[in-house]
Amino acid sequence: MAKHLVQPDTLPAIREGLSKRQIAELADNSVEVLLEDGNVFQVAEALASMEEFVKAVRKDERYINFLRDELAKHHGRLVTTSGAKIELCEAGVSYDYSGNGEWRELEAARFEIERQKKALEEKLRLLSPGRVAVDPETGEMLEGPLKSSKSTYRITLAK
Repeated sequence: MAKHLVQPDTLPAIREGLSKRQIAELADNSVEVLLEDGNVFQVAEALASMEEFVKAVRKDERYINFLRDELAKHHGRLVTTSGAKIELCEAGVSYDYSGNGEWRELEAARFEIERQKKALEEKLRLLSPGRVAVDPETGEMLEGPLKSSKSTYRITLAK
């Protein structure tokens, strides 16, 4: 069945799912329409709402358990008509190494180095970018770090 990705003022009827290429195409076309028609604030809010919705559904234990049960009926693996693979897996595997003495020593050393690094970063952030100063405690020359950022936007949904 053909998937039409450009339909003015409406989302495409998606009956089979979309490939990554089709999703990229749909996103690009949607931005093009947005640039022509406006409604940027409504779209920003709608996108943030959709992100929250997707996160909430994907982490819901009832959904996860139901999906896992359904996958078990398909021997743990299913390929959809659009080619997406859905599989049972173990994620978030972790190991507890704290029973090993050598590991505990290395972890303590790493923690101390991280603490020292953060203290130095805090000291350096007080200097203007490129400004050189002398550390009164150590006599070391310190140079203010270069700062960079990315201009973007933030949206906070109502509770």
